[in-house]
Amino acid sequence: MYKPAVYSSANDLQRHDADDISEEYGDEIAEMSGRCLDIGSGPGDVVIDFILPKLNPNATIVCSDISEPMVNFGKERYRDNGRLSFVKLNIEAPDLPEDLIGQFDHVTSFYCLHWCQDMRQVFKNIFRLLRPGGTTLLAFLANNPGFYAYEVLAAMPRYQPYMKDVERYIPVFQHTDRQRETLKALVKDVGFEVHHCSRRERSYIFNSPDILSKYILAVNPFIERMPTDLREDYKKDLIREVAKQKIIFNKNNNNENEYSILSRYYLFIVYLRKPLTK
Repeated sequence: MYKPAVYSSANDLQRHDADDISEEYGDEIAEMSGRCLDIGSGPGDVVIDFILPKLNPNATIVCSDISEPMVNFGKERYRDNGRLSFVKLNIEAPDLPEDLIGQFDHVTSFYCLHWCQDMRQVFKNIFRLLRPGGTTLLAFLANNPGFYAYEVLAAMPRYQPYMKDVERYIPVFQHTDRQRETLKALVKDVGFEVHHCSRRERSYIFNSPDILSKYILAVNPFIERMPTDLREDYKKDLIREVAKQKIIFNKNNNNENEYSILSRYYLFIVYLRKPLTK
């Protein structure tokens, strides 16, 4: 997640969902003008390809990410785009930079917030970043069976010392009952008007084992912690455990290594407004 080039080469699933959701909410995005903020922009390609073209032409957007390498990558790649700027931001931090509070008309975020554990703090921060009447469009994982692989590997003695904080990297709603109701109650309690809040089943087909492996390894936070002599075994065990949660389609009966993998998971799609009176 801190290697922009690697992530950019393996984020087709994220791009696929961002394309669908931004198309569905195209009218709402087109009404977003003024100063906008995107949370968890990563290398910036989702903003460039799916958000910026749909925004009001007068809108500018600040791309933010907790990862300094991601921010620097975006700054360099899109340095000639006058409508974009990049800033390092931890949306889960209890203290936001003072110069950002109340400075945004709209906030977007795609495939970021499930990496946060203190969701109340996250939504309080988004509320504080917005100006009165501002809106936010968010898409993040509710749960994904692939994350069970982290729990399985963290219980193995050879990997356990390097995965002690495994819960930090599993979506906070992964094991929560009544996920949509829980999230909706939280954002309303923070102060938002809820215009939409859904939990949707999604699916994506990885056309080969190599594509799935590339995707899994690009977002895994533990590989770099492993001793060098454990890394290859860890990668193999990780991919094997993730694959157990997928549906396999054999494309060529004469070659057992040629198959596609169907991934099923659930996304939150949330569209909120900060009241004018707060």
